[in-house]
Amino acid sequence: MKIDTTVHSGYTAISIAGEIDMYSSPALRDTLLTMAKKKEAIVIINLKDVKYIDSSGIATFVEALKKMLSYGGKLKMAQVPDRVMEIFNFSKLDKVFDIYGSIEDAANS
Repeated sequence: MKIDTTVHSGYTAISIAGEIDMYSSPALRDTLLTMAKKKEAIVIINLKDVKYIDSSGIATFVEALKKMLSYGGKLKMAQVPDRVMEIFNFSKLDKVFDIYGSIEDAANS
């Protein structure tokens, strides 16, 4: 898994590529919890290049969302591939996370 973080005016974008699984999710967790510790107002996660996600990856996103909501921050998802979206739909997390078709849509919402 590869994680790229880019700071923009008004939000931070995190682009993830590869597989998010029990081996790689600790690095993602560290990145997201660092954002929460800094009290980033808006974090947009670009999932366009994610090939696979398991329950540890989902748990990482849920934990980050809880931390961010505790101080009024927002965690948004963008460009979620169909195979990953199926997992969000199945687990009903599509109702929990703000999911957008593009980073621009997420940033402007």
